[in-house]
Amino acid sequence: MNILAIETSTPEASLCLLKNGEICYSTNWHAQRNHDAFLFPALQEALECLGDSTPELILVGAGPGSYGGVRVALAAAVGISTVKESHVVSICSWLGLAPEGCGIISDAKRGGWTLLRPHGDIEVLTTEQLQSELDNGLQIATIESAELMQQKGISVQHSSLKPTAQNLITAWLSLPSEQQLLLKNRPAEPIYVRPPHITEAKRKPWEI
Repeated sequence: MNILAIETSTPEASLCLLKNGEICYSTNWHAQRNHDAFLFPALQEALECLGDSTPELILVGAGPGSYGGVRVALAAAVGISTVKESHVVSICSWLGLAPEGCGIISDAKRGGWTLLRPHGDIEVLTTEQLQSELDNGLQIATIESAELMQQKGISVQHSSLKPTAQNLITAWLSLPSEQQLLLKNRPAEPIYVRPPHITEAKRKPWEI
């Protein structure tokens, strides 16, 4: 199977192509709010590597992380799938990053922490709630730096984990077929750790 993977949930983004069981293209870049400036040239090079072949599956890292970055990747994936008739699947960007039995956290801002529990549930905890979980024996890793965690006074087993496109492919291939089928049947969308903030237009569309 040919698998194209896109990971843009953090500023350290990447793209990877698995062709006939081998990694034939891989690249990464650093971006804040302009992932599209790097993503589309990388996509063109990856598709050129495929030649006349088709990416049967396009994996997109759904976060937690940059909502804008994930949206750019999903939009690009859906565009390619329309032309190539590929299947688009969004999966957690942190899948398979930490050792078994270890949760993963990141700074959710506003005094909160995003926690991916070892069994897969994602929630936002306050610092006090997180510390209570740690006191009760929860082991955690983080995508944040060791320096930040020291500043916050939180002890972690592993720090500076990096979501990557290649890791998405590895994590996907390690999933049981039943779980793969479940993910394929879900809408490809970003992971929301908090409800999306939707503002109401001051004027109705027909009034503009």
